[in-house]
Amino acid sequence: MSLSTKPLAQSPPLQHLTYQELDILHTLRGFCAFYVVIFHAKFILWSGGRQYLQVHPRTTWGILDYLAFGADMLSSAGYEMVIFFFVLSGFFIRYAQLRKHRKPIAFYKNRIVRIYPPFLFASVLAAVGVWCIAQGVPAALATDNGRELNATLAQAWQELRTLGVGGVARTLGFMQVGNVYIGYNDVYWSLLPEAIFYLVVPLAFWRIWAYYGVSVVLHVVGLLWTQHGPLNPFTDYLLTFNFYFAVGAMFYDVVVRTPWLTWTRRVPGWVLYVLLAGLFGGLLLLAVLKLKPLSGLVSALLAILSMSTLLAGKVSGQNLLMRLLHTTGVFSFSLYLYHFPLLLLCYSALVLLTGETVFYARYYWLALPLVTGVAYMLYWLTERVSVAYFRKV
Repeated sequence: MSLSTKPLAQSPPLQHLTYQELDILHTLRGFCAFYVVIFHAKFILWSGGRQYLQVHPRTTWGILDYLAFGADMLSSAGYEMVIFFFVLSGFFIRYAQLRKHRKPIAFYKNRIVRIYPPFLFASVLAAVGVWCIAQGVPAALATDNGRELNATLAQAWQELRTLGVGGVARTLGFMQVGNVYIGYNDVYWSLLPEAIFYLVVPLAFWRIWAYYGVSVVLHVVGLLWTQHGPLNPFTDYLLTFNFYFAVGAMFYDVVVRTPWLTWTRRVPGWVLYVLLAGLFGGLLLLAVLKLKPLSGLVSALLAILSMSTLLAGKVSGQNLLMRLLHTTGVFSFSLYLYHFPLLLLCYSALVLLTGETVFYARYYWLALPLVTGVAYMLYWLTERVSVAYFRKV
């Protein structure tokens, strides 16, 4: 039977999850996206960590200082939250393809019209943002303070000034132009693994258990192969990121083909909460130590346990926090795409107002609601409009 006509699953799942049952998982999308916003806001708007400790030694701290710094450190796992999101993505794509199988061309069209309109707008926003910063706040591009942010902004401006057809093509392929993404929108690093996953879905899901087995073997090879230098994005995908998408897809199969949720419902809620807290604490430690191979695995476990807890009904979706996270989950893709250039504009505004390029005050706390609100408005103007339009046609 040909690839284009063979069904994805030869035997029906033992149970079916409805969209209403899965709807609560959008809170996890919202959590991951907002977490990454906080992670990047700290990098752009606050000189924390060791640099902060040099200026504000702990011998001068009171209890409130310890509490504030502890809250700052809770958002140190930005990379790991993207891995969490990869697992969610694999889970939802597996659900979508089993619910309504799309042949390869239809599947690719669906992904293109879902991703590219907001991505193109985000690229224009990032490019215009860097142009505005270079023209209006050149001090934000000064490199004499030794700050990585300023140096990369200056490089992004230089690459933008010399952008040619090749640079546009690389941008459309979610790749760097030179050593920086267009407009210094650094979140684009995760879009290429996502795009490669979408490319392989029709083939991978055709022989799903073979795909799972190959994914595990390749990831083990990636974990053991510690002597390699920098790899290209496609090798990185095969040896590292593909595994997390496969974990998400495999977990969906486990949920619908086994009594997994029945078992989870029998576990007391407090036990699951303790396990979640322990995994998150371990994740933060591994993230601070920059042990990405281990932190990625812990992030995948955290994603699986979080989804299990929500699907088993251990958390009410009606409390205020869950409703806010669910709303954020609805526009999480726009928030993810737009927040970095918006934070850079906030940074340039602070430089203009204060005359400083290094900040030890926690201005990033003020930027979080501003950036999230603007991203929400941009969602309604861009992603929401494009999705509604393509659904009609």
